[in-house]
Parts: sequence; structure tokens; C-alpha cells
Amino acid sequence: MTEPSKVIHVRNVGPEISENDLLQLFQPFGVITKLVMLRAKNQALIQMQDIPSAVNALQFYANVQPSIRGRNVYVQFSSHQELTTMDQNTQGRGDEPNRILLVTIHHMLYPITVDVLHQVFSPHGFVEKIVTFQKSAGFQALIQYQSRQSAVVARTALQGRNIYDGCCQLDIQYSNLDELQVNYNNERSRDFTNPNLPTEQKGRSSQPGYGDAGGMYALQATGRAVPFPQVGIDQAMKKS
Repeated sequence: MTEPSKVIHVRNVGPEISENDLLQLFQPFGVITKLVMLRAKNQALIQMQDIPSAVNALQFYANVQPSIRGRNVYVQFSSHQELTTMDQNTQGRGDEPNRILLVTIHHMLYPITVDVLHQVFSPHGFVEKIVTFQKSAGFQALIQYQSRQSAVVARTALQGRNIYDGCCQLDIQYSNLDELQVNYNNERSRDFTNPNLPTEQKGRSSQPGYGDAGGMYALQATGRAVPFPQVGIDQAMKKS
């Protein structure tokens, strides 16, 4: 029998099962610190905060068959005692859960500001910081949540959805940064934990370390946007 571990191995994880589904399955037993989806193998690895939490989960599901979206999943202790960066890098860049999200906006027909992004992402947890910038991939933003689990829930809920009807599609990955540095509070960057930051130093980009923030102004509105309060409602944020 596999030695007890705080890492739980989940099998038969079909493509219809999301990270959020797995979180809901194990959150009643304690804090989840890491979650890795092994999509190619229809498996997942869940790391609890401690071994007793994992033991409680497996003892419960030894008597109750865990099922997600009508599919039975099978759980056991992992041979890993700890999920390391090396374990998670097998999933490719952007799959290691982190409290900072890297967001790329595709089909951006309307300007996207910090306030717009905050309205989209704040329903899923406390957003501490936002930085926006322009890169070769397009308009991007870094969203820092107070907790990793808020970021996981937000990514699951918002990935692939549109901010406005028919445009501004969200492509969300986990960032490999540990902490965002915000120097100014304005429409391109914001530290919601420090409202006393200046708006900007004249003649300088808000966040030169992340990208050319000034480039975002090349995109101008070409029509009237869908009223923004609809964002976050399933009917407004449609899959493209």
C-alpha cells in the first residue's frame, strides 16, 4: 500500500472535468495548496496543506464513490510526498497554479483598462494588484489575487470567455512571478492594497519591467460596447 502523502492522485479525470470541480471535491477536507491537471493521462494531482487532510479525504472517499459530472473518479495517495516545480513543469508553461494570472486579450475592439479588468476578475476573490502592458502577443495583463485558490477559480470560470459580446476574448495562464511590483495607480496599473501611490511620473511608462504600456492606446473603440455590468454573467461572457 502506498505510504500516506499530502499529495492525492486522481484518475479518470475526463476532459469535461475542470480544476474547479476538483477543488470542490477536496476543499471540505482542508486547504489545497497545489493542483496539477495531467490532461494527456486523464489524471490530476492534488496537494493538501498537510497529510491528515489528505488522509481524511481518502478515508471518506473509500466509503463514498467520488463522482464529478456523472463520471466516477478514483483517488489514492500519490507516490510524491510533495509536488515540486519539476513535477509541474511536465505540464508546460502556464499550468502550475499561482495567485498571479497572465491574461492575454484577443480580438480587442474596445480599450481595456484596469477598472474593466478589476470588474471582471474581482467577483472570484480579492484582487491585490493589476498591471497592463502591450507585447508582441497583444494586450496583456497580470492579475494578482490574495490567494492561489481565487486565481484557480477565476481561471476556470473565465478562460475563453469574452469581456464584451463577440470580442475581447480572455486567454488566461498562470504567471511564474511571485509578486507584482506596482509603482503607480492609474488606468494601466493599480495596487488595490496601497491607494496612496502616485498616478504617474511624467514621461515614464507605468511598468517598464513588464512591457510597453503606452502601446495600448493604438487600439481605439470602433463602436458601442455591450454595457459592462453584464460581465461575469454567463449570457454576456460567451465562449467564442
